[in-house]
Order: sequence, then structure tokens, then C-alpha cells
Amino acid sequence: MTQAHNADHLLDITLRELNSDPGHLQSMANSFIDQWVRALGAGHRVQDDIADELEQLKKALASGKTLTIAESLHSLAKLARQAVETAEDGSQEKLRQLSTVLDDLAKSLGRK
Repeated sequence: MTQAHNADHLLDITLRELNSDPGHLQSMANSFIDQWVRALGAGHRVQDDIADELEQLKKALASGKTLTIAESLHSLAKLARQAVETAEDGSQEKLRQLSTVLDDLAKSLGRK
């Protein structure tokens, strides 16, 4: 499976889970985040920034601090919007959806 295909597959899973039951992801967050970091690889500024922020999200989830989690989700939403600019046509709409879902989740956790 290529890196791009793996990331696209993870994007599909992420959107499905966040739209249906984001709480379900919490129990497997570390493993899921690690999969994303591996799928993103290295060497591209936005992808590196996303991988770094995913690591921050992992720490925030471990701390249990709701506002820290919300801020990390918001940062990931902004990075997803940036990634739209360089994404392949098929992934652009999914990234827009991901950005919206992450922002909505951040707001539901108290981010203003």
C-alpha cells in the first residue's frame, strides 16, 4: 500500500469515526495517531506540522485537559485547510470536511 493510499484510507476512516462517534476514537487514540504519523511520512512542511501537532494531541489526550485538546484539534483543523492547497483533487473535499469536523469538535470541547 503506498503512502498516499494509506493516508487516503486513514482519512476515510477518520471522517467516518469523527462524524459518527468521536468518543470511540479516544480509546484507540495513541495507536490511531501513530498510524497517521507513519502515513504522513516526512519531508513536506505541512505534513511535518500535522505529524507534530498529532503528537501534541496525543499528549493533550493523556493529560485530559479539555481546552488543551480543543486547541490541538483547532490547530489540526487549520493544518487540514492548508493541506487542501497541495492535495490531490480526490482528497481536497475530504480534507475540507475533516477541517470542519475538527473545528466543530474543538468548539464542543469549549474552544471559542
